[in-house]
Amino acid sequence: MKTTSVVCIGVSALAVGAAFVLFSRTGATAGPLHSGASPACTDEDGDGYGLGCAAGPDCNDHDPTMHPGASEICNFKDDDCNGMVDDLAGCPAPPMDPNPVHLRAGDFLMGSDAGAADEQPVHRVEVTGFAMDRHEVTNGRYRTCVNAGVCVAPSLSSSNARPHYFDDPAFADYPVIYVSWQQAAQFCTFAGGRLPSEAEWERAAAGSDSPHTYPWGESPPDCTKANFAGCVGDTDRVGRRLAGQSPDGVLDMAGNVWEWTADWYDAGYYSRSPSHDPAGPDSGTLKVMRGGCWVSGENSLRTTCRKADLPGLWAPNVGFRCVYSKSSK
Repeated sequence: MKTTSVVCIGVSALAVGAAFVLFSRTGATAGPLHSGASPACTDEDGDGYGLGCAAGPDCNDHDPTMHPGASEICNFKDDDCNGMVDDLAGCPAPPMDPNPVHLRAGDFLMGSDAGAADEQPVHRVEVTGFAMDRHEVTNGRYRTCVNAGVCVAPSLSSSNARPHYFDDPAFADYPVIYVSWQQAAQFCTFAGGRLPSEAEWERAAAGSDSPHTYPWGESPPDCTKANFAGCVGDTDRVGRRLAGQSPDGVLDMAGNVWEWTADWYDAGYYSRSPSHDPAGPDSGTLKVMRGGCWVSGENSLRTTCRKADLPGLWAPNVGFRCVYSKSSK
Protein backbone atom coordinates (compact mmCIF):
# COMPACT_ATOMS: atom_id res chain seq x y z
CA MET A 1 0.00 0.00 0.00
CA LYS A 2 1.47 3.33 -1.01
CA THR A 3 1.17 6.58 0.89
CA THR A 4 3.25 9.73 0.76
CA SER A 5 4.21 10.29 4.38
CA VAL A 6 3.08 9.86 7.96
CA VAL A 7 3.00 12.29 10.86
CA CYS A 8 2.30 11.94 14.59
CA ILE A 9 -0.60 14.39 14.71
CA GLY A 10 -4.33 13.96 14.62
CA VAL A 11 -4.96 14.65 10.95
CA SER A 12 -4.89 12.58 7.80
CA ALA A 13 -1.36 11.33 7.19
CA LEU A 14 -2.04 11.04 3.49
CA ALA A 15 -3.24 14.63 3.23
CA VAL A 16 -0.32 16.04 5.21
CA GLY A 17 2.18 13.91 3.31
CA ALA A 18 0.86 14.99 -0.07
CA ALA A 19 0.96 18.63 1.00
CA PHE A 20 4.53 18.41 2.25
CA VAL A 21 5.80 16.58 -0.81
CA LEU A 22 4.29 19.34 -2.93
CA PHE A 23 5.92 21.95 -0.71
CA SER A 24 9.30 20.30 -0.66
CA ARG A 25 9.42 19.76 -4.39
CA THR A 26 7.78 22.99 -5.57
CA GLY A 27 7.60 25.44 -2.69
CA ALA A 28 3.79 25.44 -2.83
CA THR A 29 1.98 26.86 0.17
CA ALA A 30 -1.50 27.99 1.03
CA GLY A 31 -0.35 31.45 2.04
CA PRO A 32 -0.53 34.78 0.23
CA LEU A 33 1.54 35.72 -2.76
CA HIS A 34 4.79 37.50 -1.94
CA SER A 35 4.57 41.23 -2.49
CA GLY A 36 6.19 42.22 -5.78
CA ALA A 37 6.09 38.69 -7.20
CA SER A 38 4.26 37.84 -10.39
CA PRO A 39 0.59 36.90 -9.89
CA ALA A 40 1.46 33.27 -10.63
CA CYS A 41 4.31 33.14 -8.10
CA THR A 42 3.85 31.89 -4.55
CA ASP A 43 6.94 32.89 -2.55
CA GLU A 44 6.35 32.70 1.20
CA ASP A 45 9.84 33.61 2.41
CA GLY A 46 10.62 36.38 -0.07
CA ASP A 47 13.76 34.83 -1.56
CA GLY A 48 12.42 34.90 -5.13
CA TYR A 49 11.91 31.14 -5.36
CA GLY A 50 8.58 29.34 -5.10
CA LEU A 51 5.69 27.78 -6.96
CA GLY A 52 5.33 29.42 -10.35
CA CYS A 53 8.17 31.88 -9.76
CA ALA A 54 10.49 32.87 -12.59
CA ALA A 55 13.56 31.94 -10.53
CA GLY A 56 12.23 28.43 -10.05
CA PRO A 57 10.80 26.29 -7.22
CA ASP A 58 12.07 26.36 -3.65
CA CYS A 59 12.93 23.40 -1.41
CA ASN A 60 12.05 25.31 1.77
CA ASP A 61 9.71 28.25 1.31
CA HIS A 62 9.82 29.13 5.03
CA ASP A 63 13.55 29.90 5.17
CA PRO A 64 14.94 32.62 2.88
CA THR A 65 18.50 31.33 3.34
CA MET A 66 17.62 27.99 1.72
CA HIS A 67 16.99 28.03 -2.04
CA PRO A 68 18.64 26.93 -5.30
CA GLY A 69 21.89 28.78 -5.77
CA ALA A 70 22.36 29.62 -2.09
CA SER A 71 25.80 29.11 -0.59
CA GLU A 72 26.21 25.79 1.18
CA ILE A 73 27.56 26.11 4.72
CA CYS A 74 28.24 23.55 7.44
CA ASN A 75 24.93 23.72 9.29
CA PHE A 76 23.28 20.29 8.85
CA LYS A 77 20.86 21.75 6.26
CA ASP A 78 20.46 21.52 2.49
CA ASP A 79 21.11 25.23 1.88
CA ASP A 80 21.34 25.07 -1.91
CA CYS A 81 18.45 22.63 -2.47
CA ASN A 82 20.57 20.03 -4.26
CA GLY A 83 19.38 17.15 -2.07
CA MET A 84 22.68 16.94 -0.18
CA VAL A 85 23.62 18.20 3.29
CA ASP A 86 26.93 19.94 4.08
CA ASP A 87 28.45 18.84 0.75
CA LEU A 88 31.29 21.28 1.22
CA ALA A 89 34.94 20.61 1.91
CA GLY A 90 35.59 20.87 5.62
CA CYS A 91 32.09 20.03 6.81
CA PRO A 92 32.13 17.30 9.47
CA ALA A 93 31.24 13.81 8.29
CA PRO A 94 31.57 11.46 11.27
CA PRO A 95 32.69 7.92 10.42
CA MET A 96 29.98 5.29 10.68
CA ASP A 97 30.37 2.61 13.32
CA PRO A 98 28.70 -0.57 12.00
CA ASN A 99 28.61 -2.24 15.41
CA PRO A 100 25.29 -2.43 17.25
CA VAL A 101 24.80 -0.75 20.61
CA HIS A 102 24.40 -3.08 23.59
CA LEU A 103 21.77 -2.06 26.10
CA ARG A 104 21.80 -3.54 29.57
CA ALA A 105 18.82 -5.21 31.18
CA GLY A 106 16.83 -3.07 33.54
CA ASP A 107 13.70 -1.06 34.08
CA PHE A 108 12.58 2.39 32.99
CA LEU A 109 9.49 4.58 32.97
CA MET A 110 7.61 4.18 29.68
CA GLY A 111 5.12 6.73 28.37
CA SER A 112 4.40 10.37 29.15
CA ASP A 113 1.76 12.06 31.29
CA ALA A 114 2.24 15.17 29.14
CA GLY A 115 1.84 13.31 25.85
CA ALA A 116 -1.08 12.03 23.83
CA ALA A 117 -3.70 9.77 25.39
CA ASP A 118 -2.08 6.65 23.91
CA GLU A 119 1.18 7.50 25.73
CA GLN A 120 -0.56 7.13 29.10
CA PRO A 121 -0.42 6.01 31.78
CA VAL A 122 3.27 6.19 32.54
CA HIS A 123 4.29 2.73 33.72
CA ARG A 124 7.46 1.00 34.80
CA VAL A 125 8.76 -1.61 32.37
CA GLU A 126 11.64 -4.05 32.70
CA VAL A 127 13.41 -5.23 29.55
CA THR A 128 15.91 -8.00 28.99
CA GLY A 129 19.30 -6.86 27.69
CA PHE A 130 19.55 -6.58 23.91
CA ALA A 131 21.58 -5.01 21.13
CA MET A 132 20.21 -2.50 18.62
CA ASP A 133 21.47 -1.18 15.30
CA ARG A 134 23.37 2.02 15.95
CA HIS A 135 22.01 3.38 12.68
CA GLU A 136 18.81 3.00 10.70
CA VAL A 137 19.14 0.25 8.10
CA THR A 138 20.75 1.80 5.05
CA ASN A 139 20.26 1.33 1.34
CA GLY A 140 23.61 -0.45 1.23
CA ARG A 141 22.71 -2.97 3.92
CA TYR A 142 19.29 -3.62 2.47
CA ARG A 143 20.84 -4.11 -0.98
CA THR A 144 22.82 -7.09 0.34
CA CYS A 145 19.56 -8.81 1.26
CA VAL A 146 18.03 -8.03 -2.14
CA ASN A 147 21.13 -9.34 -3.91
CA ALA A 148 20.93 -12.52 -1.83
CA GLY A 149 17.42 -13.12 -3.15
CA VAL A 150 15.85 -12.89 0.30
CA CYS A 151 14.45 -9.35 0.37
CA VAL A 152 12.19 -7.59 -2.10
CA ALA A 153 13.51 -4.27 -3.39
CA PRO A 154 11.83 -1.07 -2.16
CA SER A 155 8.61 -0.22 -3.98
CA LEU A 156 10.27 2.88 -5.48
CA SER A 157 13.97 3.54 -6.06
CA SER A 158 13.60 7.34 -5.71
CA SER A 159 13.26 9.54 -2.63
CA ASN A 160 11.23 12.69 -2.09
CA ALA A 161 13.56 15.01 -4.02
CA ARG A 162 15.92 12.54 -5.72
CA PRO A 163 14.88 10.61 -8.84
CA HIS A 164 17.55 8.00 -8.06
CA TYR A 165 18.16 6.92 -4.48
CA PHE A 166 18.16 3.20 -3.73
CA ASP A 167 19.77 2.57 -7.12
CA ASP A 168 22.42 5.29 -6.68
CA PRO A 169 25.59 4.27 -4.77
CA ALA A 170 25.97 7.89 -3.59
CA PHE A 171 23.12 7.18 -1.16
CA ALA A 172 24.32 3.80 0.12
CA ASP A 173 24.66 5.21 3.65
CA TYR A 174 21.18 6.79 3.69
CA PRO A 175 18.18 5.02 5.27
CA VAL A 176 16.25 2.61 3.10
CA ILE A 177 12.69 3.80 2.48
CA TYR A 178 9.57 2.64 0.64
CA VAL A 179 9.63 -0.63 2.58
CA SER A 180 6.62 -2.14 4.31
CA TRP A 181 6.54 -3.69 7.77
CA GLN A 182 6.81 -7.13 6.18
CA GLN A 183 9.89 -6.12 4.20
CA ALA A 184 11.49 -4.66 7.31
CA ALA A 185 10.80 -7.80 9.33
CA GLN A 186 12.22 -9.98 6.53
CA PHE A 187 15.45 -8.01 6.46
CA CYS A 188 15.90 -8.19 10.22
CA THR A 189 15.48 -11.97 10.06
CA PHE A 190 18.10 -12.06 7.28
CA ALA A 191 20.44 -9.98 9.47
CA GLY A 192 20.04 -12.35 12.41
CA GLY A 193 17.69 -10.17 14.40
CA ARG A 194 14.14 -8.88 14.51
CA LEU A 195 12.23 -5.64 14.70
CA PRO A 196 12.31 -4.03 18.16
CA SER A 197 9.33 -4.04 20.48
CA GLU A 198 7.96 -0.63 21.40
CA ALA A 199 9.44 -1.05 24.87
CA GLU A 200 12.90 -1.85 23.50
CA TRP A 201 12.73 1.07 21.08
CA GLU A 202 11.71 3.56 23.80
CA ARG A 203 14.31 2.21 26.23
CA ALA A 204 17.04 2.74 23.59
CA ALA A 205 15.79 6.22 22.69
CA ALA A 206 15.05 7.63 26.14
CA GLY A 207 17.55 5.86 28.36
CA SER A 208 16.87 4.11 31.64
CA ASP A 209 17.82 6.82 34.15
CA SER A 210 15.43 9.79 34.16
CA PRO A 211 14.16 9.11 30.62
CA HIS A 212 14.64 11.97 28.17
CA THR A 213 11.94 13.86 26.29
CA TYR A 214 14.19 13.68 23.23
CA PRO A 215 17.02 11.19 22.73
CA TRP A 216 19.63 13.87 23.54
CA GLY A 217 17.80 15.34 26.53
CA GLU A 218 15.40 18.22 27.14
CA SER A 219 16.68 20.98 24.84
CA PRO A 220 14.50 21.78 21.80
CA PRO A 221 15.27 20.03 18.51
CA ASP A 222 17.39 21.75 15.88
CA CYS A 223 19.09 20.55 12.71
CA THR A 224 22.31 19.65 14.54
CA LYS A 225 20.41 17.02 16.52
CA ALA A 226 17.74 15.69 14.14
CA ASN A 227 16.70 15.79 10.50
CA PHE A 228 13.16 17.12 10.82
CA ALA A 229 10.95 19.72 9.16
CA GLY A 230 12.96 22.58 7.69
CA CYS A 231 16.37 20.87 7.63
CA VAL A 232 16.60 18.88 4.41
CA GLY A 233 13.19 18.06 2.95
CA ASP A 234 14.37 14.49 2.42
CA THR A 235 16.38 11.77 4.12
CA ASP A 236 19.99 12.36 5.17
CA ARG A 237 23.03 10.17 5.70
CA VAL A 238 22.67 8.13 8.86
CA GLY A 239 24.89 8.99 11.81
CA ARG A 240 25.64 12.56 10.75
CA ARG A 241 24.14 14.19 13.85
CA LEU A 242 26.20 13.03 16.83
CA ALA A 243 24.62 15.72 19.03
CA GLY A 244 21.31 13.89 18.72
CA GLN A 245 22.43 10.48 19.96
CA SER A 246 20.57 8.70 22.74
CA PRO A 247 22.06 8.17 26.22
CA ASP A 248 23.45 4.82 25.07
CA GLY A 249 24.80 6.13 21.75
CA VAL A 250 22.05 5.10 19.32
CA LEU A 251 21.81 7.61 16.47
CA ASP A 252 18.93 9.17 14.50
CA MET A 253 16.21 7.96 16.84
CA ALA A 254 14.54 11.32 16.32
CA GLY A 255 13.86 12.39 12.74
CA ASN A 256 15.16 11.17 9.38
CA VAL A 257 12.65 8.30 9.01
CA TRP A 258 9.85 6.84 11.07
CA GLU A 259 10.89 3.37 12.26
CA TRP A 260 8.74 0.25 12.20
CA THR A 261 8.48 -1.70 15.45
CA ALA A 262 7.30 -5.25 15.96
CA ASP A 263 4.17 -4.34 17.95
CA TRP A 264 0.55 -4.15 16.92
CA TYR A 265 -1.05 -0.86 17.91
CA ASP A 266 -3.63 -0.49 20.66
CA ALA A 267 -4.30 3.01 22.01
CA GLY A 268 -5.15 1.60 25.45
CA TYR A 269 -2.40 -0.99 25.71
CA TYR A 270 -0.40 0.86 28.36
CA SER A 271 -3.18 0.46 30.91
CA ARG A 272 -2.76 -3.32 30.86
CA SER A 273 0.80 -3.77 29.63
CA PRO A 274 2.82 -6.45 31.39
CA SER A 275 5.73 -5.08 33.39
CA HIS A 276 8.37 -7.41 31.91
CA ASP A 277 9.30 -7.38 28.20
CA PRO A 278 5.91 -6.21 26.87
CA ALA A 279 5.45 -7.27 23.27
CA GLY A 280 2.25 -5.42 22.42
CA PRO A 281 -1.19 -6.90 21.66
CA ASP A 282 -1.44 -10.38 20.19
CA SER A 283 -3.17 -9.07 17.07
CA GLY A 284 -4.38 -5.91 15.44
CA THR A 285 -4.77 -3.95 12.25
CA LEU A 286 -2.02 -1.34 12.56
CA LYS A 287 1.67 -1.58 13.40
CA VAL A 288 3.52 0.99 15.51
CA MET A 289 6.19 3.36 14.20
CA ARG A 290 8.47 5.49 16.35
CA GLY A 291 10.85 8.43 16.09
CA GLY A 292 9.43 10.97 13.65
CA CYS A 293 10.98 11.81 10.31
CA TRP A 294 12.30 14.52 7.99
CA VAL A 295 8.82 16.08 7.61
CA SER A 296 7.94 15.94 11.34
CA GLY A 297 7.49 18.77 13.80
CA GLU A 298 9.03 18.74 17.27
CA ASN A 299 6.17 16.83 18.88
CA SER A 300 6.77 13.73 16.80
CA LEU A 301 10.44 13.61 17.78
CA ARG A 302 9.66 12.90 21.43
CA THR A 303 10.84 9.50 22.64
CA THR A 304 7.32 8.56 23.78
CA CYS A 305 5.42 9.54 20.60
CA ARG A 306 3.54 6.64 18.99
CA LYS A 307 2.38 6.48 15.36
CA ALA A 308 0.47 3.60 13.80
CA ASP A 309 -0.27 2.60 10.23
CA LEU A 310 -1.12 -0.39 8.08
CA PRO A 311 1.75 -2.88 7.85
CA GLY A 312 1.53 -2.81 4.06
CA LEU A 313 2.35 0.91 3.94
CA TRP A 314 5.47 2.07 2.13
CA ALA A 315 6.47 5.72 2.08
CA PRO A 316 9.41 8.11 1.50
CA ASN A 317 9.77 8.80 5.21
CA VAL A 318 9.46 5.31 6.73
CA GLY A 319 12.36 2.97 7.46
CA PHE A 320 13.52 0.78 10.35
CA ARG A 321 16.34 -0.69 12.41
CA CYS A 322 16.81 -4.13 13.97
CA VAL A 323 17.55 -5.56 17.42
CA TYR A 324 19.46 -8.70 18.37
CA SER A 325 19.85 -10.96 21.34
CA LYS A 326 23.16 -10.31 23.01
CA SER A 327 24.41 -13.75 22.04
CA SER A 328 23.82 -13.15 18.31
CA LYS A 329 25.76 -9.92 17.80
